[in-house]
Amino acid sequence: MTRSAIVIGAGVIGVASAYALAQRGWKVILVDRHKQAAMGTSHANGAQLSYCFTDALGSPSTMAALPRLLAGRGCVRIRPGFSPDYLRWLASFARNCTASRFRENTLAVLNLALESRAAMDALCQRHSPDFSHAKADKIQLLYSDADRERAEASIAIKSESGCEQSIVERAGFAQIDPALSDLDEAVSAVIFTRSEMVGDARLFCENMLPILASEYGATISLGCEVQRIETTRTSTRILLTDGDMLEADHVVLCGGCDSNRLLRPLGLSVPVQPMKGYSFEMPPTEASPKVSVTDAKRRLVITNLGGRIRVAGFADLGNASPKLEADRVEALKNAAMSCLPGAGDYSQTERHWAGLRPTTPRSHPIISRPRPGIAINTGHGALGWTLAMGSGERLAALLD
Repeated sequence: MTRSAIVIGAGVIGVASAYALAQRGWKVILVDRHKQAAMGTSHANGAQLSYCFTDALGSPSTMAALPRLLAGRGCVRIRPGFSPDYLRWLASFARNCTASRFRENTLAVLNLALESRAAMDALCQRHSPDFSHAKADKIQLLYSDADRERAEASIAIKSESGCEQSIVERAGFAQIDPALSDLDEAVSAVIFTRSEMVGDARLFCENMLPILASEYGATISLGCEVQRIETTRTSTRILLTDGDMLEADHVVLCGGCDSNRLLRPLGLSVPVQPMKGYSFEMPPTEASPKVSVTDAKRRLVITNLGGRIRVAGFADLGNASPKLEADRVEALKNAAMSCLPGAGDYSQTERHWAGLRPTTPRSHPIISRPRPGIAINTGHGALGWTLAMGSGERLAALLD
């Protein structure tokens, strides 16, 4: 018998989940409240497929910086809050800031990322969707001896899983990319990785929808707001705000931070909090880098997508408003200029964006089936684009 699933959310996680299920012969209905795909967190993310850069957010260094983060200074902000869910999340996050849990969580995400890379390669070989997908070497900036020590430890952890990374001194930057001579003078070295990729998540989602419909018979229902989920002994159904009802064997929630709104009436919830991020684009110049740049100090990435440079970053934990905050975008622009003044034409920034990254205390996603008829795929934090394809595969295998 043909199995059926309603997937809620047409961002990268929902599209990847729909594809993984449809490939296995499931009858899929993909639902999203927006009239276009990828209008939420996936719309203008960092665009880096960082398969070897999976460090967990919680670490001893994060715990040491907690007073500054709570004070709301800099690129990472933790907004004070007193809701029970938020306080439980913060307590759980603090427990995951030990060295042993940092290692455990980093490796867990790394394993999923490597699965995701294999799944993305297979999809591109089979369908070749257009989403500015390209190989791009990547660097992560190091500023101090402490940064170097952490980098060496991280490289050693990941080498066990086959990630090939090295530390390159400043004297060698020009050999990686001549544009890197313009980096902040305080950068002493970088972690260099050859195996990474870039791609536009919004274009991926948009161009995967016709493939899902034509090749796999999926139904795409955009502009449909889900009011609630109902379960029966034999099926699960969703009631839309316009009064329509859709029914299937399973409902898969891939709605990011909105998931708990639909889960709580069922007596379920997930430990996910919004971590707001921002981005903008600008035209490239002759001095723009070809490699992808990650600056953990300023919490930003710089990505060359061919005809445009995208800068994304910052992390505002507990800020659940999707509203674009002009001062934060301006701060991101200033931070990027301090990092790499020649990254692009900063006088012509456009496509300013803000999105809510669904983040778990352990920095790796929740892929679960809490009860018959209900499945969850959310909580990918800043790595949703990187982890999407592997998460879809794990979700489909779980339901199989």
